[in-house]
Amino acid sequence: MRRKVILSVLLLFFLTFALVGSLLPVQANEGGNNDYIPFQILAINDFHGNLDTKSTLNGKEVGGAAYLASHLNQRQADMEAQGKNNEKKSYTLRLQAGDAVGASPTVSSLLQDEPTMEALNQMGFKLGVLGNHSFDEGIPEFKRLLHATSIHPNVAKYTEGTDYEYHGIDDDFKFLAANVVEKVSGAHIFDPYTIKDIGGVNVGFIGIVTPETTTSAAPKYTSKYEFLDIAKTIDKYAKELDGKGIKAIVVVAHEGAATHNDVTTGRMANVAKQIDDQVDIIFAAHSHEKANGFVDGKLIIQDYNYGQAFGDVRTKLDPKTDDFVKGSIKAKVVLNTRDIKPDPEIQVIVDEAKKVTAEAANEPIGQATSGEPIGKRKPEDGENKLGNLVTDAQRIMTPEADFAITNSGGIREALIPKTTDKGKHIITWGAAYAVQPFNGYMQLVELTGQQIKEALNQQWKNPEEIMFLQISGFKYTYVDGSKVADCKQKYCVQDVFLADGKTKMDMNQTYKVAMNEFLADGGDGFTAFTEGKVLTNNGTDTETFIAYIEKLASEGKKVDPKLDGRATLVEPSKNEQDDGSNETGIDKNDGTADEENSKKEDPKTNDSGTKTEDSKQQTENPGEQTDVPGENPNDLNSGHKLPETSTNIYNALLAGIILIAAGFTVLVNRRKRV
Repeated sequence: MRRKVILSVLLLFFLTFALVGSLLPVQANEGGNNDYIPFQILAINDFHGNLDTKSTLNGKEVGGAAYLASHLNQRQADMEAQGKNNEKKSYTLRLQAGDAVGASPTVSSLLQDEPTMEALNQMGFKLGVLGNHSFDEGIPEFKRLLHATSIHPNVAKYTEGTDYEYHGIDDDFKFLAANVVEKVSGAHIFDPYTIKDIGGVNVGFIGIVTPETTTSAAPKYTSKYEFLDIAKTIDKYAKELDGKGIKAIVVVAHEGAATHNDVTTGRMANVAKQIDDQVDIIFAAHSHEKANGFVDGKLIIQDYNYGQAFGDVRTKLDPKTDDFVKGSIKAKVVLNTRDIKPDPEIQVIVDEAKKVTAEAANEPIGQATSGEPIGKRKPEDGENKLGNLVTDAQRIMTPEADFAITNSGGIREALIPKTTDKGKHIITWGAAYAVQPFNGYMQLVELTGQQIKEALNQQWKNPEEIMFLQISGFKYTYVDGSKVADCKQKYCVQDVFLADGKTKMDMNQTYKVAMNEFLADGGDGFTAFTEGKVLTNNGTDTETFIAYIEKLASEGKKVDPKLDGRATLVEPSKNEQDDGSNETGIDKNDGTADEENSKKEDPKTNDSGTKTEDSKQQTENPGEQTDVPGENPNDLNSGHKLPETSTNIYNALLAGIILIAAGFTVLVNRRKRV
């Protein structure tokens, strides 16, 4: 009987772990299957034409196309060496996840970003997706840039008398946009996906563009297109690829994600949970953050911005299943440090662009009172010195304008003076251009006081992303929405005043407001501005800003903008307070301008080494360390902490233990009865 009991217990034990084993994810054989195909994807996102921008990330000097090329070559060579050691050829694909160009420094933007596309093409990038900035000047111009079908007037202007040439990108450099179609015909403006033959295994790549393009790009360039649902689009083409026998599927998306404390969140993280598990890898972008983690078994990776870092994803393909080997996908975000010899071929492209644009970029147009950067890039946290300077320029330089309003997103860089040997703080044409690089036409729009107030309230209509307006010629106060009965958003405008800050704006009177065409067309979601009447069309915002600095110089004045309380957070007036208000009080630093606090943010340096504000990822998680070259390149972060089925596994284990115990008890009791 004892033998029967032992055999029964062992039988239950093995049955239990057979059940558990069937639930565990299949892992790659670390010893390697010689049939497996090593596959590497090297990726960047949101490069924005930063050919030679030098900045600081995690305490290291980073950035620059020539340095990026050297790092990519080094990582690819390492992958190839591993393949040779295993007597197996490896394959590498280089891709970019959108906004390779647009809102670029003068070294690239003055030449319509042609030097950047030439550099990426020379580096061997073969796949890309459209970003929202691909629509900055319309899709026809973007296609001209890719294929060099004509010479742009700006390029002709700045290259006259030089031997500058541009021939576009190679035919096999594919751009994708699966979720963007023409409204009338339903036709795609770029292919929805492409298929790459990787050592005999076909891998599908689906391209996605952020739907935010409809508000972040000028409506006149996006109104004819429909931006389809991301998750539904991915599933549609994943199914189509599966129907062609393609099992290995990658999504390249110009949409955001971020990883903090081993948790990956953001729109693409949400999408990962919705889409078919046939998708294995997702490249994210647009939010300019670092992401490297698994969501629902799918890798999501994003590599900061401006060429500060790149992604190195390594995996294996199984020719028997035509799919990725389960458990083989690993990734690392690598800093593009400047402690490596720059690639000479890419450096030639960069140097030529700098030489061609130097004369215009270095032309002095004015002086500042100090050498410190003025303002910062995209000042969405409230009133800002640079925002005041930009809107003062638009109001003063636009005939008949009462006010001026601009979107903070259109301010692309701090205004950075250059200090000479004689102690003068010179503002160059290039520095001013970097602040307002879009060349959007200025318009004089007639709006009522009520329409202006409505537009101001639209700054906070999206709880996930505040779109702060910079203003000139008037002031306003706003209050914590939780303290006002009829306010259904984070903040609401309380009072709007004329420039003296005392006389209230007449809500029924019409005023003439200078603004760029992007804003006048309802860009960034400010639909209230579309209700106005366009009175005149004028020069561009870029020309306006430069002309104003030149005007100050001609009057013997230096650039020295101040904060003067144009947008002020206040306690709500008694008749507006909600009796059930939040009693924790108002956060005085939330939504208000604070130049001193902004100086505490981690700085970024420009080409000349002058400090400027860095992108937001440095302050969101300052303690987070990015992977850096010099470490073991094979030490790639899989990011996979626990499989999604872990709860089921543990439940099965528990059930098995209980089952064993129950069986043992029954057998013992039966023995006693016997």
